[in-house]
Amino acid sequence: MSIFFKRFISAFFLLSAFIFAFFSPEKSLFLILISFISLTALFELGNLLKLSMIKLFCFWSIPIISYLLFIFDYYNFIFLIYISSLFWIFIAIFSVIKKKILFKFIDFMYGFIIVLGLFISTFYLFSFDKSLLLISLSIVWIADIFAYFAGKIFGKIKLASSISPGKTLEGVYGAFIANLIFILILSIFFDFSFLVLTLLSLIIIPLSIFGDLFESLLKRNASTKDSGYLLPGHGGILDRLDGLCPTLPIVASFSLFGFVL
Repeated sequence: MSIFFKRFISAFFLLSAFIFAFFSPEKSLFLILISFISLTALFELGNLLKLSMIKLFCFWSIPIISYLLFIFDYYNFIFLIYISSLFWIFIAIFSVIKKKILFKFIDFMYGFIIVLGLFISTFYLFSFDKSLLLISLSIVWIADIFAYFAGKIFGKIKLASSISPGKTLEGVYGAFIANLIFILILSIFFDFSFLVLTLLSLIIIPLSIFGDLFESLLKRNASTKDSGYLLPGHGGILDRLDGLCPTLPIVASFSLFGFVL
C-alpha cells in the first residue's frame, strides 16, 4: 500500500469522525472526540520529551488534574488560552529561529501549556464561535495539504533544512495560494468579509508553519521521525495537530477580545 493511499485513508476516517461530532446535535460527542485526541497527543508528547521520572509525573499529573477540574468549572481555565498563546509567540517561535529548545526547564509544563491549551481553545471556540473554529481549522488543513503537494512538485528552497528538510518555500506559497482561493469562495458564496478572512489567514498560516517546525524540533531532539504510529501514513496524532497547537489558542485569544467573522 502506497504512502499516499495510507495518508488518504487515515485522513478520510479522521475527517469523517470530526464532521460527525462537529455537526451532531449532541455537544458531548465533540467533547469526547477532542478529549480522546488530547489524551493521545499528551501521551505522544510525553514520549518525545524523554523526561526524568519526577518531571514525567508533573507532566502527566498537572494536565490530568486540570482536565478533571475543567469538567466542573470551565471558565476558570480561560486563562490557559492566553498562557498557551504567549508560549507560542515568545518561546516556541524563537526556539525555531534559534534551532534549539529555549527555557527547557519548563518542558514538564508542555502538556499543560500545549495540549491542554489546545483542548481548551478548541472547546471554547466550539461553544461560542463554531464558524471561526471551522474556518480556522480549514485554513490550517488546506495549508498543510497544498504545502505538501506544492513542496513535492516545485520544492527547491528549503525553509529550515536543519529542523525539517521536507519544508520548502514553494510549499508555503502553495499554502497561501490555495487558501486565497478558499477565502474567495467563502466571501462570494457565504457572505464573509474577504478582507477579514485574508487577515485571519495571514496570521494562521505562518503560525501553523511554526507549530509544525516546533514539533519537528522536538522530534529531532528525540531522534525520531514521527510522534507516534496511530495514523498510517501520517505518524501520530500530534503530527496532525502541530499546525493547530499555536493557531487555535491565538485565534481564541482574538475571540476573547471581541474578534468575530
